[in-house]
Amino acid sequence: MKHIHPALVATIVMITAFSGLAAEWESLTPNNSLDGWRVLSGEWNVNEEGVLTGKAEKNVNGWIIYEKRPFSDFEMTLEFKTPTPTNGGVQLRSHWLPRMPLQEGETVADTPKQMYGYQVNVETRSRKGTGIIMEENGRGYLANPGVDALKTLKQHDWNAMRICARGDVIEVYLRDVLACRLTDEAFIGGFIALQINPFETEDPFHEIQYRNLLVKDYGREGNWEALFDGATLNGWKKWGEEDWKVEEGVIWGRSGPKKSEGYLATEKTYKDFRVRGSFNVAGDGNYGLFYHSTITLRPEDGYPVIAGLQGEVEPGYPGSTGWVYESYQRGWLVKPDMNTMPATALRVGAWNEIEIRTKGNHVTTWVNGIRVLDLEDGGQKLFEGSFALQLHTGGADGIGWKDLYLLKPQENVQPQ
Repeated sequence: MKHIHPALVATIVMITAFSGLAAEWESLTPNNSLDGWRVLSGEWNVNEEGVLTGKAEKNVNGWIIYEKRPFSDFEMTLEFKTPTPTNGGVQLRSHWLPRMPLQEGETVADTPKQMYGYQVNVETRSRKGTGIIMEENGRGYLANPGVDALKTLKQHDWNAMRICARGDVIEVYLRDVLACRLTDEAFIGGFIALQINPFETEDPFHEIQYRNLLVKDYGREGNWEALFDGATLNGWKKWGEEDWKVEEGVIWGRSGPKKSEGYLATEKTYKDFRVRGSFNVAGDGNYGLFYHSTITLRPEDGYPVIAGLQGEVEPGYPGSTGWVYESYQRGWLVKPDMNTMPATALRVGAWNEIEIRTKGNHVTTWVNGIRVLDLEDGGQKLFEGSFALQLHTGGADGIGWKDLYLLKPQENVQPQ
């Protein structure tokens, strides 16, 4: 029997586990505990009956976030009750980040944080409020619930809610009646959180109770193909004299003797696609995930010269990770704005994910599930090429890559 490298086995298992076939319901409060949760504001506790209670003062926003792992495609069920009418909600694909834009004199280090992402409202002061899908600290209301679903709600009693977030579609059900459906992709991944926000009330304190919080994690649905087998650089080609090797299931790029420019490129080329990968920047330097790229070596010194578009990856915070740059040609397609929320999407010192989708001249990028760029590129001239991991001049500390996957129409693969 042929032996299979353990890292490759792990890759196969991961693809199978997150295909949606193996998803099972799991409790977000196992054994009536808050394991995995972090209180951000307000008072939160879970009792022996498994009731998770949030309490906040008048006009104070109370938050608790589940940080054990982020979720992309998933279903969630729960019940909620408010002893007195109040406001709150369930956050999905959400992020606790510095308040942006910064006010005059503020720095990203001293500005308060706030929640970004989708919220499904719990609003028991008005029957029409529960079930609304909104973007917290963003565009506001995005979808309103229908009358039939709202009629199922009971005041001062437990009410059931189910949330389905799969791809760019979010659905909300109240007692199994569809309340609303939203098609949107500003956030394709993030964390689950709960809110109580007793604003516009005369009472000094308010509470919301949640129970039976269950989630079914589908990972990233779709036919994702691994670009990296977790063990070798098969299917990839080195350009330049920088150092690329696989260590414990991770592709590491580090500066070689010349401390120059280097690339690790796919041997295949691609047109329209959706690609994603996880990266960890080990220190200072500049990196990227190129697409539609072609690499040649300068005859006089063997220096690799690339023509291509780059999803920027760099350790700055706020930083330009996720914006797109065209090397040796137009530069930034859109100049990075360091005073916006996407500039803070990077998790410093941790594993992060960048995702890029192209269709014709339409390019969209996400960092950790947050949309950074969505552009119809009127000046685009490159429509096919390799993916390439970049190690830019000065990137001596290196960068690690793993979980590189491609979702694409099969006919668009062009073997070289």
